[in-house]
Amino acid sequence: MSPKKIAPYGTWESPITTDIVSGSSLVFAEVYANPTTKSIYLVEGRPSEKGRQVIIEVKADDSIDLLPAQYNARSKVHEYGGAAATLSSDGDLIFTDANTNGVFALSPTGEVSKILAGDPNLRYANFDVHPTNNNLIVAIQEDHTAPLLVDAVNTLVMIDSRTKKAEIVVQGADFYSQAKFSPDGKKLSWLQWSHPDMPWTGAEVHVADWEGGKLGKAARVAGKALEESISMPKWHVDNTLLFTCDRTGFWQMYCYDPKSGETEYLRFEGYEDAEMGCREFGLGSCTYLSMDENTLVVTYNRDATNGLLLYDITKKSVQELPTGLNTIDQCALSRVSDTEFAVIGATLTAPEALYLIDIHKPTEKKLLKTSINVPLSSTIFSQAQTITFPRTHGEVGTPSHAVFIPPQNPDFEAPTGSKPPLIVFSHGGPTSHVSPGLSINAQYFTSRGYAYCYPNYAGSTGYGRDYRAQLDHHWGIKDVEDTISCVEYLASQGLIDGTKVGISGRSSGGYTTIQALCSFPKFFAAGVSLFGIGNLKALCEDDPHKFESQYANALVFPENATAEEKEKILFERSPCLHADRIESPLLLLQGDIDRVVPLEQSAEMERVLKGKGADVKMVVFEGEGHGFKMRENLKRAIEEEEGMWRRTLL
Repeated sequence: MSPKKIAPYGTWESPITTDIVSGSSLVFAEVYANPTTKSIYLVEGRPSEKGRQVIIEVKADDSIDLLPAQYNARSKVHEYGGAAATLSSDGDLIFTDANTNGVFALSPTGEVSKILAGDPNLRYANFDVHPTNNNLIVAIQEDHTAPLLVDAVNTLVMIDSRTKKAEIVVQGADFYSQAKFSPDGKKLSWLQWSHPDMPWTGAEVHVADWEGGKLGKAARVAGKALEESISMPKWHVDNTLLFTCDRTGFWQMYCYDPKSGETEYLRFEGYEDAEMGCREFGLGSCTYLSMDENTLVVTYNRDATNGLLLYDITKKSVQELPTGLNTIDQCALSRVSDTEFAVIGATLTAPEALYLIDIHKPTEKKLLKTSINVPLSSTIFSQAQTITFPRTHGEVGTPSHAVFIPPQNPDFEAPTGSKPPLIVFSHGGPTSHVSPGLSINAQYFTSRGYAYCYPNYAGSTGYGRDYRAQLDHHWGIKDVEDTISCVEYLASQGLIDGTKVGISGRSSGGYTTIQALCSFPKFFAAGVSLFGIGNLKALCEDDPHKFESQYANALVFPENATAEEKEKILFERSPCLHADRIESPLLLLQGDIDRVVPLEQSAEMERVLKGKGADVKMVVFEGEGHGFKMRENLKRAIEEEEGMWRRTLL
């Protein structure tokens, strides 16, 4: 074994290249399995194909592309999309095509047939096929026919693949998701919510009879506006309805019996403080399964770390499945048989991958496909650590949380006595969190000698409803204060050089980044904002994005705030209006067709900072929306970011 080279932190050579992070890193969006044939299908995002999502069949020794090159299995509903496909009982995959907005059927042999012709004003997602009448497909329809100044109209529609028509069956609420037929086909369930709620603040689950091709009167089963959130309603094999609800303060499992009208709390002993549900930012979340009439596989989230549980409904018993997976989200699970399921997840030492797990042999999980196409030795990877630290700003002494990743490279070590520079990454949402599963983007920097940290600041998911609510009325304040407290804690523990800290973030994390530079102008050496918010006032007043158009209100304004008070708050928390306070260099990375955080947000920030002679640079990526998907743009973005850190942190 060769001796380690001595080199300053941040200068180490790494086998994790920009090509690996951009072109060779895949995005696993959805997984579906056919228990009859044991076939497993994956919706896979490919930066090398400009972010196109491909449907593949995953084989034991290889994978087969099923979706022809002219199609892109990606939905656009709510702008964030998700739930672009589903699997019918006859083996066809129903999907929507992002290029045309059309709806199609994909056979197991790769043949495509049209169900609905594309319409630029009509978007579809979140499909479910009737169990005995395969020509009927329930879906979300989002109608953008009205002018831009009018909100899109969201409804549930029944699509008939024989007549090639879609008929509205449920309307009136602002939003719908997770519509599903019962196993006997006699009932339909769905989630709905209306402004000012987001689905994680107050969503309702409804059930109605489906008979003779008509929907009966709907009944609300659970959930309450602004008070109680429901997620992932799903029919059990015995025609009872499972769902998660946060009425205890945590998303826990419940079961509704349509025959008796009663709802039972499925208590998982020892996991009452864990989240079995999730905030459904994207559509189609699936993190629990019915394996058979008595057995559930359930993903839980405790302290922003996932695990898997096996629950016996009859015995009311729960046991942990020791799979090593600690990051599992989105449409991540699908049943293969009574004892096997497919799951998308990451571990401390392996990036996101697709696995096959036998509930009787969970430690022997079978790797089916990894998201990184280039082999890398696990010795290059640094294991993330979840930390809890006391706040030194805001509510001093109360706890906040983060994921910390120290620098690691088997070929290098830093000079004795030196401490690593730190890159702080603020997650988006802001109602979201980062789990400790291996992220190749973070490893790109830790393998070069940077420390990396994800603050799960006040408002983050994974810690219960009360922690989520801590950011209410304080967005742009508590997220920033928790980030500062986190850095000060890491420095006090001797884990980083507190004088060499950069901050970055995407979307609302970009807002936290810019706001932090504005509120604590001497604290950070530099900032990198990826499609972040610079003008909160403009976002709240002119947001064309229906899904989040009222989201910021509860995050920013106290209840019963007057118009004058609101105006003052928006002024105080719009960093572009206080750009004279910013002293550190700022890099702005932005897509030109972003409807969630429009290009003007970054462009205005650049204009204001340039006007005062500040160190600012904006890079605009053509054809990119809210999040970069194309290989060349992902590569340019990380090169620009690394250039900033090398200039300011080393």
